[in-house]
Amino acid sequence: MKSIDVSLSRGKLWNKAQSIVFYCGVVDCCCFFVITVLLIAIPEVVWDLKLALTMGGCDIGAAALMSLFIVIKIQKEKLSKEVKSWLEDAIEITAYSQKVGENRLGFQPKATKIRVSFTMGGKHYSKDSSLTPLGGKEGYAGCFNKYADREVNIMYSPKYDEVLILKD
Repeated sequence: MKSIDVSLSRGKLWNKAQSIVFYCGVVDCCCFFVITVLLIAIPEVVWDLKLALTMGGCDIGAAALMSLFIVIKIQKEKLSKEVKSWLEDAIEITAYSQKVGENRLGFQPKATKIRVSFTMGGKHYSKDSSLTPLGGKEGYAGCFNKYADREVNIMYSPKYDEVLILKD
């Protein structure tokens, strides 16, 4: 699992940097609730309308952000289970990744669509990236940029017809 970088159908997998950002965000959200409780516990704090609205707004925002973090975590755990099932019959192969197209929408960074070609058991396979990022075109994502037009090591699952690109 730790050696996999991207999936052609699901994009970039959860990595250590994303985990750190995720947990820092969760801690930051919790801090708002702790500050509110501390302010309530301190008798010298005078709760006027401004303070009550500010703290209430911050707590509502923190709760909304925490809900978003929970949804993201559930989706990432679900993806992790899927990837583990793909790895049960996966075979490591060297393949060639070719850039099919490049796209830029407005201020978004460059997104690339790739085609991974390989031979397994005397049969030639060619698989295109099929991830559809939020607000982007099907198959085009920034996580594929560094894999365009070069040899890559992949894990291919014949049972699920999934291609996972390994980290360099």
